[in-house]
Amino acid sequence: MLKYSINLVWSEEDSCYVATVVEFPGLSAFGETPEEAAEEAKIAVEGFLKVYQEDGCQIPKPAILKYFSGQTRLRLPKSLHAALTQEAQKEGVSLNTYLVSLLSDRHISKQLEKELSDLKNLVLLNVLPTKEQSVKTNSDTHTHILQPDTAWTGLPVNSKSLGTQ
Repeated sequence: MLKYSINLVWSEEDSCYVATVVEFPGLSAFGETPEEAAEEAKIAVEGFLKVYQEDGCQIPKPAILKYFSGQTRLRLPKSLHAALTQEAQKEGVSLNTYLVSLLSDRHISKQLEKELSDLKNLVLLNVLPTKEQSVKTNSDTHTHILQPDTAWTGLPVNSKSLGTQ
């Protein structure tokens, strides 16, 4: 019995179900039905486990469903406690509700920052040249080939390229 987590989603692009396993990044399986995709994922996990064992890699532990009470104890400086209590009173809510609101806002902000950073990196990877590539730029009087490892100092400048004549 497989004890690893299987996530199923529909892919419009592939016109099929895609199964992924969180414990094995990069593993994905496809199927016309959710059941087929899950079965393919199980087969793929078995293959991963075999290769991990042969290569002496550490085998990931299955994710375990955890239950949370929704309660935590937080210690903070008296001055911060007082300031947060005052802000909560201004908002007309309990300190608990105010803290949950602040934490939620900050959590969402951090997630968005990460997604934007990942998107920026993805765009840069697709735009910047690799070591095997170069970028060719043209001006009215010069053609420059930008090599990834080239230091740019002392480039020729003329009044036409600066927009002045």
